[in-house]
Amino acid sequence: MVSYAVIWPSSSIVQEYIQGGTTIENADWARATRFGIFGAFFMAPLFYSWMKLSSKFFIKKNLTTAVTRALIEQVTYSPAAISYFFFGMSLLERKPVETCVNEVREKFWPTYKVGVVFWSAAQTINFHFVSEKNRIVFVSVASFFGLYSWRM
Repeated sequence: MVSYAVIWPSSSIVQEYIQGGTTIENADWARATRFGIFGAFFMAPLFYSWMKLSSKFFIKKNLTTAVTRALIEQVTYSPAAISYFFFGMSLLERKPVETCVNEVREKFWPTYKVGVVFWSAAQTINFHFVSEKNRIVFVSVASFFGLYSWRM
């Protein structure tokens, strides 16, 4: 949870800088705070639970298992996580539920298409090379780069 509380708001600020040259003084701190809250208290526990569950199904640690596990994750976990992310972040912005649903509809497919490439590769590396105790931290670090692709 701590890594998500630090990395996700940092990613938000870096994304602002890359997209518009925003300085640290002019950063959208409310947005960064929402990223920190959602990352730490909503995404981290969900992902932790997902990783524990999927570890029970994939015991071997070889390249074939890593690729299979990453691809299965892209079909099962990723669609839910993307929807959860956009809906939850919109709710934290105090948008009406209908607007939150529209946000998911608008941003899901472009995000999923980029994410399926990025996260399949990242998770294959994670499942093959990273020890189980460090996998959540690896994903939180990878999400620093992956969040940039999410159409915020």
